[in-house]
Amino acid sequence: MELFAEALSVVGAMLLSVSCGLLLEELLFGGLVRLFIAQRPVASVATERTGTGEKPCLR
Repeated sequence: MELFAEALSVVGAMLLSVSCGLLLEELLFGGLVRLFIAQRPVASVATERTGTGEKPCLR
């Protein structure tokens, strides 16, 4: 019975470490992929250059 308890604790420790590794991987790489693939918002107001800087061009 002691051997069964020891084997069960070893299997539990292995499953815990693998599940923590997978969770960390999904948080890191899943978030990074979502960050790189996400579309960036496009400015709707066009700007024109003037001698003093940029100002919005209202058309």
